[in-house]
Amino acid sequence: MKHYRLYAAQGGGSMLSEIALEMAQAPYEIVDVPWDDTGWDSKILKEVNPLGQIPTLILPDGTVMTESAAIFLHVAEVFPQTRLAPDAGAPERAAYLRWLAFLISAIYPTFTYGDVTRRWVGEAENSGSGKALRAATDDHRKTLWRYLEGQVHPAPWFLGKTFSALDLYLWVMTTWRPGREWFKSECPGLYRIVMAAGELPAVIKVAKRNKL
Repeated sequence: MKHYRLYAAQGGGSMLSEIALEMAQAPYEIVDVPWDDTGWDSKILKEVNPLGQIPTLILPDGTVMTESAAIFLHVAEVFPQTRLAPDAGAPERAAYLRWLAFLISAIYPTFTYGDVTRRWVGEAENSGSGKALRAATDDHRKTLWRYLEGQVHPAPWFLGKTFSALDLYLWVMTTWRPGREWFKSECPGLYRIVMAAGELPAVIKVAKRNKL
């Protein structure tokens, strides 16, 4: 079987795809992309993804995939043993799709706009409009996380007894602002899920590779 090639940046959203491939026990290689070579001017990524996004995944047949949710859905279909998504028709399927879309369309963009403010308002995050944008997106993110906290099902996973990619999204995204200590005090249900996901062998391996 030919291998997958994953373009990844340390500590970034590409960790989601790393975990998915690890759980699938799929053959893959990682091409490390420095953070200062991501984005539209990326030299490493321009041939495969002119937008310079990570993750960028090259499938065994040469097809290019981007967007972490799409990659998760692909791996779930090709390697169903990963249990990354409830089966079509399963009672949890609708909730899985709803909250996956929420994470990527509502929460994830707060990092897109708040991380590199200069790209959007011409000023860095420590001054002027850049500082205001960073503060506004950080505050809005906390509001969204608190809302999601209210949707947590009884243990052990976000969907209750059903493990899914949602639990891995939580593990990765809580390594970013506002950080795990905030979740421990403000969103204890989400924090509990994150701690459980952190015990999975694939997550442990990816955390080590990303120096977390």
